[in-house]
Amino acid sequence: MFSYLCAMALKKSYDLLESTDPWICVASKLALSIRTVSAIYRKHLKAHNVTMSQLSLLMIVGKHKFLPQSEIGKKLMLERSTVTRDLKRMIERGYFVKKYDKSRPVIYITDKGASYVESIIPDWKAATEEAKAKLGEDGEQALNLVLHKLTK
Repeated sequence: MFSYLCAMALKKSYDLLESTDPWICVASKLALSIRTVSAIYRKHLKAHNVTMSQLSLLMIVGKHKFLPQSEIGKKLMLERSTVTRDLKRMIERGYFVKKYDKSRPVIYITDKGASYVESIIPDWKAATEEAKAKLGEDGEQALNLVLHKLTK
């Protein structure tokens, strides 16, 4: 019955579409992997009201104490608009301050921001351990290899 209904919806044959396997798409495989792992992190980080993108900003700036805004996106491979949007929210919450050095914006983590990151780290570690357990040692090695190949 389903095949009959599908056949009724199409007026002609689409050979290329019918012969193409969408599961060979590298972007689709990576996106599905990201959604799967992101769900693990969202579950663990839910109570903290933070996105992975925001947490990445907090951690990278926290580790360096301060970074030029332009460097943050480069280090994390994030779009400029994503960095700008997330920084705005984090500055509004008091986790970062923005100062200017020779007209170049520099982002500094505040004590409030560093304390916030420290409160998140135990749950982030739990999420990381769950994701690693799901991947297994061979999966983690494969992930490291893929990341290395894509970013070199």
